[in-house]
Amino acid sequence: MGWFGREIEKVIEPNSITPALVAVLNSLNRESIVLDASGKILFETSKFSLLNLIDNGKILSEELLALVRVVRRTGNSQEGIIEVARGPIGEGKRELQITTTLISEDGSVLILVDDEGEKQRVDAVRRDFITNISHELKTPIQALTLNSDALLEVKNDPDKVTMFANKIKTQANRLNDLVKEIINLSKLQDSDPLDMAHEVEITDILNEAVDQCEAMAEARNVWVEIEDVKNAVVIGNREQLVMAVHNLVENAINYSPEKTRVIVSSKIDAQIVEIVVKDQGIGIAEDNLDRIFERFYRVDPARSRATGGTGLGLSIVKHVVKNHGGDVTVWSAPGVGSTFAIRLPITKEKSLV
Repeated sequence: MGWFGREIEKVIEPNSITPALVAVLNSLNRESIVLDASGKILFETSKFSLLNLIDNGKILSEELLALVRVVRRTGNSQEGIIEVARGPIGEGKRELQITTTLISEDGSVLILVDDEGEKQRVDAVRRDFITNISHELKTPIQALTLNSDALLEVKNDPDKVTMFANKIKTQANRLNDLVKEIINLSKLQDSDPLDMAHEVEITDILNEAVDQCEAMAEARNVWVEIEDVKNAVVIGNREQLVMAVHNLVENAINYSPEKTRVIVSSKIDAQIVEIVVKDQGIGIAEDNLDRIFERFYRVDPARSRATGGTGLGLSIVKHVVKNHGGDVTVWSAPGVGSTFAIRLPITKEKSLV
């Protein structure tokens, strides 16, 4: 038994958890759980269940159970790295650093978890992000510089002054939108939404996202309607989930002709809620579908400039959904429209009444 195990043993009693042990474990900057000799959970920190390591009071990971068995057999602390899914669907993964320690003679084991993989991922993403950002910022900044120089040269011609001033305003708005999206994506990459998760209702997410797009829809003469909604509760960050749905709705409006409809709906199947955003827009060619969720990728750069698109909206959607243990898919064809679907694991169905 290691030093930490011997210290913990002083504050644990057979098959029970003392207030002193609870205070010690809650003071650590790591998630933890204590199992008795039979595998019963005696204690867990408040966010341990979000790591997808336990279900209905039982350990899910065979790798973790193997570490526990070795600890009980040898009496020595064990360390290892295990990979777990963020949810029942999607490609989101966590790489967890595990430390297991025997803390009593009756076989009670303490498991400490540190999300080292998340820290490494954030560092790698930040480096890549800075490289991409420096390139994307060049275009509007260069345009502002050129138009400003031109404005100075025609200062005595009111019509040309107005023309170049409008160009400067357009580029300034584009730069402002890009900076906002950069800040949003940076926040997403620097934090894990499940670290500050709450129960969120799907109807709340849909209503808020659509309300945020109301002015844009009116300006472009596009109707956005919420139909056939099945309500459910998911665990996650409300602000991020609203942002993801908002980006899909905004994208649908931007690429829809006047007097067409964007339909937002949801359905439930096997403990998964699916949020669907369907438009009657210009559609996406098949050879572009695999790339539309990449950062700064634009199917039609000219149209993106006209609509103020930054190339980050769909990347943000994918990032949010992946980190919530879900996935996002798209079906589209040129001239027919596009249908985006976000799937998330639900906590429970909820009546709309």
